[in-house]
Amino acid sequence: MNKYLIAENLKTKRTMLRKILIFMPILCTILSFTFDFLGFGYFTADSVFTSINHWSLLWMPALIALTTSMFHKLEENSTGYKTIFSFPIDLKKSWISKITILSSFTLISSIFLCVILTILNMTFTRTQLNGAPFYYCLIAAIIDWLTSLWQIPLCLWLSKKINFFVLLLGTCAANMELGAAYAPSSLWWLSPWTFPLRLQCPILHHHPNGLPLEPESSLLNPSVIPVGILIGIFLFLILITFTTYSFKKSEVH
Repeated sequence: MNKYLIAENLKTKRTMLRKILIFMPILCTILSFTFDFLGFGYFTADSVFTSINHWSLLWMPALIALTTSMFHKLEENSTGYKTIFSFPIDLKKSWISKITILSSFTLISSIFLCVILTILNMTFTRTQLNGAPFYYCLIAAIIDWLTSLWQIPLCLWLSKKINFFVLLLGTCAANMELGAAYAPSSLWWLSPWTFPLRLQCPILHHHPNGLPLEPESSLLNPSVIPVGILIGIFLFLILITFTTYSFKKSEVH
């Protein structure tokens, strides 16, 4: 399996895909802090929470759509998948390696976001963090990553089927319409797009719309965290199984 991981990782060297991993967290942070500065005249502790909220709502889904599409294009522009299908390569290991590499890339990007927020928080914010300790932002980012993993095999599979812009717009629209709209609902668990936003509520003490929660809010119940993580990982494994089977079947085309 290691040789497959090494091979897939080498394909991304000196490509725009790796630069996106750094660019997206920086852009997310700049926009979030800018909105806070325009509203308050200075940076506040809420700027940190706003960045995490925006990351879960828009930037992580966009990052997944971008990286999966770019990964597909790298393969398509190189050999058009002919190398994979023409040589005695284990297609299951090849596909799972792609998903593993992309998963690690999104984790790196999430951690980089937390590093940026830590530095900016210590440097610029005037107020002390309220409601949740700052290190909870790291936990929120990791949970966001865990509950977004299922989108990677789905988007990687869809990138072979549909146009890049359709995938990007569709992914972002689904996260905003099926995520933000239903995250506060008691039926949030029916829509996997709600998981990142819903699970961060008891951690950051902020509503999915970015506003601070009242102390008695039902959204602060931490019991949703293990439920969301388990469902998200289960869905991730199901989609890996389905997309791997589909990729292996494409060998005949």
